[in-house]
Amino acid sequence: MAETTTTTTKHPLIGEVKGIIRTDESVEPHQGVRQYLGIQYATLKDRFAPAVLREYGGKTGVDATKIGPQTAPLPDGAAHEQDLIQHRLPSTGPIEFSDTDALNLNITYPIPTNREDFIWQSDNLLPVFLFIHGGGFQVGSASFPQYDMARFVRLSYQKGLPIVAVTVNYRLGPPGLLTSREMREQGYQANNCLRDQRMAIEWVRKFIGGFGGDPKNITLAGESAGAISCSYHLQSKTPLFKRVMLMSGTNLLIPPLPLKVAEQSYAGAVEALGLEGKSVEERMQRLKSIDAAELREKLMMIPLLPIADEELPVTSHTFADFYAGTSGGEVDIAGAHWCESMMIGDCAFDGNIQGLRLGHRKKGIGKAFCDAMKSSSLNSEQAEKLLKGYNIAPDLDDDTAFEKVLQTLNDIGFYAPTLAFAEGLSSRMKTYVYRFNEPNPWAGPWKGRTNHILDIAFLFQNFNEFLDDAQRSTAEAFAVSVFKFVTGEVPWEASGNKGGARVAMVMGPQGKGEVVEDVPGETGRRAILLDLAKEVEGGMDRLGEVLNGFLRGSPAS
Repeated sequence: MAETTTTTTKHPLIGEVKGIIRTDESVEPHQGVRQYLGIQYATLKDRFAPAVLREYGGKTGVDATKIGPQTAPLPDGAAHEQDLIQHRLPSTGPIEFSDTDALNLNITYPIPTNREDFIWQSDNLLPVFLFIHGGGFQVGSASFPQYDMARFVRLSYQKGLPIVAVTVNYRLGPPGLLTSREMREQGYQANNCLRDQRMAIEWVRKFIGGFGGDPKNITLAGESAGAISCSYHLQSKTPLFKRVMLMSGTNLLIPPLPLKVAEQSYAGAVEALGLEGKSVEERMQRLKSIDAAELREKLMMIPLLPIADEELPVTSHTFADFYAGTSGGEVDIAGAHWCESMMIGDCAFDGNIQGLRLGHRKKGIGKAFCDAMKSSSLNSEQAEKLLKGYNIAPDLDDDTAFEKVLQTLNDIGFYAPTLAFAEGLSSRMKTYVYRFNEPNPWAGPWKGRTNHILDIAFLFQNFNEFLDDAQRSTAEAFAVSVFKFVTGEVPWEASGNKGGARVAMVMGPQGKGEVVEDVPGETGRRAILLDLAKEVEGGMDRLGEVLNGFLRGSPAS
């Protein structure tokens, strides 16, 4: 039976922080966690304003007994994301929204019993796992039940590898991404989503010591858009963290938009909001005052993504950059020189998530894809090899063709980038690769497939009651590997290079875990694009132009 009690911690910089202790008598030993929820890490003057690090003064204290508001006006966002996982957790009710008070974070800390007076010694601070959620920079919240870190942290203590876990909210959608020259001239910066995350990292480095975490031993982790964010933070010239974990996402999947495209998006937003002919001041006032849900709805079709930003920095890379780096060149990623190690991996069918963008084009997609490949910059032989490799033909039924198209998008967007990052960075930092292959056990279109976000459901232990013994074994083994990585240990035997060959930990199916050479035949991945890239001028980058062009609905590349 789970129990929750309140507790108060005296933080040297914040003052009294009221949190909760959660214990579960069904788990042996009856070890609990201490949680501090909804702590505001930055303040905002308005929804587009630069975030300002929260200062506390050490006098007023903080009530951190309940989750804070989310940054997207989507009260049912948690259930929507769980539907992508294909299983819902017990509802905790809608999560509140705030335009200006949602830059908050949650801290989960292990305690061996439910003693309120227990605290780790200041000379024995715990490693920190700082997690950035995904959601395409449009949706998501650190306070969704699937990101509750109580079980994850409890397990870390039980395995003798205790950590402190932190989850972070950051601005999404228009407030996180909309920018233009005139907005910047008014003091509104670009890339609020990434700047908020950077501010949260700064907050953790400054304040986590008072919660038992080691500010010098931070692992920044993220999934999907969160992983893409981590790859951008790895470009910082200033050291920000000790280790990084990229789960199903890199900046090769979502490169930053050029400034010119951002200006076009802003022009589209101005038109969608009926602000043509208005002054800059009038436009900004309307952008700041319009109802948040209405703003999101009216700008739904406007391309909004991180943009190229020299200040942060946020820059673009190509596949060629990473492969050139291993033959004498330098991959232009500053973090490769100050980040100690990287864990990177994917799910076998991450590409299913692109179905959200292609669903309206499903009818006749087999023929449309074949036509696009044959009219692309690939020559006829190369196009035919790609189509035959994935068994895509014009007369396939729509369901079959849809899945096979998503397989190609999986390989260019998720699988190939993990190979490139490992290839380009392993000579400069310790690199550990995993391949998650445990199939989805729940009813839905992707049952039996290892779909996007499924690794999150397993890693954080929140779906354990709905898994069988073998699946729970995979979930626990995955978590233990991450605990080892976060605490500076080798996450699995035979990690790194073995006999000159890079290896990967394959997790699943049915509880299986094995370290193998990181090649398609051993990891359950496909070699089609890898082989074709050797024949195509421009290699994987050209294939990316062609396949991502189809995804965007652009004319054949």
